Amino acid sequence: MSEMNLKNQKGMTFLSWLIVLALIGFFALLTIKIVPIYLENYTVKSILESLNDEPLITQKTAREVKSMVIRRIDINGIYDLKSDNVTVKKSPGIMDVKIEYTVQKNMAGNLDIVVKFADQIRLVAN
Repeated sequence: MSEMNLKNQKGMTFLSWLIVLALIGFFALLTIKIVPIYLENYTVKSILESLNDEPLITQKTAREVKSMVIRRIDINGIYDLKSDNVTVKKSPGIMDVKIEYTVQKNMAGNLDIVVKFADQIRLVAN
């Protein structure tokens, strides 16, 4: 009886293979669309962290620091982020730099991917 069951089992049907390939294709497309968004955010975080290495950063005006951040964003080719998304608040000896932005990318047809980011750093005078 077990020999008969083994002969009847043939593996996956063509439709099952199509479903598996469609799922693999969907997740590959999702990965291709999402990975660059997170790589850009990693660059934004590294721009903020690089402000710690800047000498006498807390003695600069908020406008100078914002200009510095925007310049670094432009140099790194981050086009989803505008200057309105960067806020710099200065108090005596402390400077808070905050970047909040949303990235919206088309995935397929009328299906979009929307990702929100909020990164900030507090710079303290030495």
